[in-house]
Amino acid sequence: MLTRHLALRTVAVAGLASAAGLSLAPSASSSPTPDTAAESAVRALTSEPAGVADSAVPQDFSRRFGYQPTTTDGLLGDPTGDCSSPVPLPGEFVAACRQHDLGYDLLRYAGRSGRALPPEARRAVDDRLAIELPRSCSTRPGGLSRAHCLAWAEIAEGFVRINSARQGYDVPESETALSIAPAVGVGVAALAFGASRLTDRRGSTHGQVAR
Repeated sequence: MLTRHLALRTVAVAGLASAAGLSLAPSASSSPTPDTAAESAVRALTSEPAGVADSAVPQDFSRRFGYQPTTTDGLLGDPTGDCSSPVPLPGEFVAACRQHDLGYDLLRYAGRSGRALPPEARRAVDDRLAIELPRSCSTRPGGLSRAHCLAWAEIAEGFVRINSARQGYDVPESETALSIAPAVGVGVAALAFGASRLTDRRGSTHGQVAR
């Protein structure tokens, strides 16, 4: 039987794909010689502590992208990055989104040199986001508040994965708030549905205890 979070994720992801008109069939990347420096940096960013990841960032990255990666809540990322959503997301997601932004910039770094990384690199960056988003929700004190945070994490992860599939897991392309608004709208509707179910269940439980 599906858990409430898995059920919510299923509804949200299906809705996101339908609303955005996304094709989930990835296209093959055609880079025969990946940029080894960027590849090492992505590997460190997605599997090593922030200090190790920082030392793996290519030396000319800051000059080419205009910022020096910094650490937020233990995660290395773009210091001005955000979650690129037209609706507010939980503040706990900032560090994970900044790390994800840096990961995508490393993919762009390789792409701009004509030595794009294989699809597995983008999947690794997305996988790291999928770990860090729900982990950030653990600081929430209340069960219902934490559940809402986790629901947002599911929707954010679902959108990112669908968008990566739509772009063939190739070098990330920029998205505007307008272009993603229909998909996010469906996600918000799914979240509202899930939140109401959680609230109803909680109220029902309290009523049973009172009796």
